[in-house]
Amino acid sequence: MSELFDSLERGLKQAVAHANNTKKARTKKIVITELPKYTAAEIKGFRQKIELTQSAFAELLGISTKTVEAWESGRNNPNGSATRLLQLIDTNPEVLLQELTEPVLS
Repeated sequence: MSELFDSLERGLKQAVAHANNTKKARTKKIVITELPKYTAAEIKGFRQKIELTQSAFAELLGISTKTVEAWESGRNNPNGSATRLLQLIDTNPEVLLQELTEPVLS
């Protein structure tokens, strides 16, 4: 508990110093990449690359199977957050699968 208090106290002192213009706050600048646009074929390819059925892919992304079907047929397009998840699947599917799935012991 003392470690938590010490950390909070340091943070508060830094915030006060910044507010009083006696200390500059640390900042980190990043450039967020533009949202990609994926075709129906690309989305189906991502799913097939990680060897999931439409229903399992939908569960992984937290969406309905009907949504996956609509994307893969070209009737609908993924929204911003879904597109970012697809981007992760495109660039590094192993990390996403590792974080969002559990091994099944047989």
